[in-house]
Amino acid sequence: MFEHTYYELRHRLGQSLVGLVPLGSIKNQGPHLPANTASLIASYYSLKIAESLQPYVFTIGEIPYGVDGMVSLKPEVLSALLTSILENLSKLGLKKIVLLNADPVNDAFLKELVSKKPVKDVELLQLNIWENYPDVQSLEGEPKSGSGGAYLTSQMLFINRSLVREDRVKYADSSMGVEGNAYKASVEIGEAITSQTTRTLIEKVEEFMRK
Repeated sequence: MFEHTYYELRHRLGQSLVGLVPLGSIKNQGPHLPANTASLIASYYSLKIAESLQPYVFTIGEIPYGVDGMVSLKPEVLSALLTSILENLSKLGLKKIVLLNADPVNDAFLKELVSKKPVKDVELLQLNIWENYPDVQSLEGEPKSGSGGAYLTSQMLFINRSLVREDRVKYADSSMGVEGNAYKASVEIGEAITSQTTRTLIEKVEEFMRK
C-alpha cells in the first residue's frame, strides 16, 4: 500500500470506510515453513480483502511481531503500538478498523485490547483468520490453528510454494513443534482453503463496513 505517493494515499483514504490492520508473528512453524508464516498469511488475506472491496478498505502493512515467539513484543508495547496506529487511522478519517489476526497467540491479547476501546471514536472488529477456514474432508481432525500443520502448509504451498521446504515436510512432527500432520497438505487443498476463506472474510468485512 505505502509504495504509492503521499497524494495517492490521501486520495485513497478519502474514499475508504474501513481500515485493515493485519497481525502475524515470528515463531516456530516446523522445519518446512518460514518463521513468519502467520505474517505472510495475514498479509495475503488483507490484500485480497482490500482488492475485492476497493476503494472502501485501506490496509496497512502487516505487523509481523506477536506477543509470543522467536521475536515478539511485550503486550504493553504491542498495545501502545496498535493504539498509536488506531489513533493515526482515526485522524485520517477511518472510524471502523478490522484487526485481522493470523496467530492464536495474539487472540487473548487482542480481545482485551478491543474490550478496552482504546480510541473512543473508533469501532473495532477482531477477525481471527483460522476461525474462518472451511472444513476440509481430507484434513478431518487436523487443527486449523496448529503451528506448521496441514492447514497452514497447504495455504503456503498455494500462496508461495517456493517458501516451503517440501523435502523437510517428512520431519514435521510434534518433536519439531508441529501440530497435526503436515504431510496431508497439498497445493489443491491450499487453493480450496484460501478461496473459501477469502470469500468469508470479505463478507464479514463488508458487513462490518455497512453497519
